[in-house]
Amino acid sequence: LRCRARGNPRPLVSCSRDGQSFPAGIPHPITRGHAGTYHCRATNQLGTDQRSVTVRVHCECPGWGLRGA
Repeated sequence: LRCRARGNPRPLVSCSRDGQSFPAGIPHPITRGHAGTYHCRATNQLGTDQRSVTVRVHCECPGWGLRGA
């Protein structure tokens, strides 16, 4: 997952899942345990904006992984 935001002043971007902060990026390897709702929040002196995405993992394939861009 990639969270990006633009603004002036430049926003601070944070990501969370189930109330726990995590660094943005794709975990290796991806398992069904990574399914859930992820939240990305951008905050600066002028306010806050947040977007959410629900991730579903349909199968676990040993030896397969995703590479982030």
